[in-house]
Amino acid sequence: MIRFIPLRALFYGALILFIGSLFSGAAFAAWKPTEKVEIVVSCKAGCGPDRIARLIQKIWKTHNIVPGVAVVLNKAGGGGGVQLEYMSARKGNGHILGVGSSSALGSYLTGRTKVGLLDMTPLVLLVTEYICTAVKGDSPIKDAKDLLARLKKDPQSLSLGTATSRGGPNHQAIALTALRAGIDPAKMKVVVFQSGRIGRTNLLGGHIDIAQSSTGGFINHHKQGKLRILAVSAPSRLGGAVKNVPTWKELGYDVDFGSFRSIMGPPGLSREQIAYWDDVFAKTVKTKEFQQSLVKRQMKETFMKHDQLMKFLAQQDKQMREVLGALNILRR
Repeated sequence: MIRFIPLRALFYGALILFIGSLFSGAAFAAWKPTEKVEIVVSCKAGCGPDRIARLIQKIWKTHNIVPGVAVVLNKAGGGGGVQLEYMSARKGNGHILGVGSSSALGSYLTGRTKVGLLDMTPLVLLVTEYICTAVKGDSPIKDAKDLLARLKKDPQSLSLGTATSRGGPNHQAIALTALRAGIDPAKMKVVVFQSGRIGRTNLLGGHIDIAQSSTGGFINHHKQGKLRILAVSAPSRLGGAVKNVPTWKELGYDVDFGSFRSIMGPPGLSREQIAYWDDVFAKTVKTKEFQQSLVKRQMKETFMKHDQLMKFLAQQDKQMREVLGALNILRR
């Protein structure tokens, strides 16, 4: 027998479904900024994180990716601690972003900062600058294998220049390589410079035997033959002027280590805020301006959204603990 549903029941049923869809949409409503967005960096104007922040700011304005105004705020000092403390005090504020890095992860593990990268809300991974090991153009060190053979025979026989701190990404990259080659990295003769530029100048002047830097810091002198890049800590060869430089991996050492640049928010961001910034940065990295910057500075786009980034950071934390422990500077 066919039963007819009263028209009133149909009307109320449809009304309930409509109201329910409104509440459902509200629960998952796309959050977006309603005020000025701050991009906080841990160093002075002109540094690596600052350049990335200002590039992002320009891209957003040019392509209207983020509504309203975005400003870059420099909070330098304390090995990144000033930046992290500033952000930590703004819990749940989706209008505050920070440029994070492997340095921030390492600074916390070595006790230089009280607040760490994992105390924030990691949002996306943008790029990675892989670390090169270089010698002067006329150095008697023939190649990467020769370098490791000398260090294995006597870790104190060669002086290594790195910036900007003991246990920083540049130092960690060669320390990890030494570990994989059976060399005690804590015994290596390390000279710490205030910047990669100063370290490079000392290498060119013959005051140190080896220097560590991101590829961009060495590439011009490498092309001119003033220095020779022996190996890079990337998972595969880089292109351009360093396409013939081998990776530590292809030389037989399990080394994949770079100085990454990420974006983080303050602690306690909501899933809606995280989803918004995931989408924004997915669009940002695809722009022509961003891609051109990667080529210019020999950086690799290693974009990851929040969930994937959390797994990556856990892996980085584990690897850093191994290296920093071997250097006897792990404090957490």
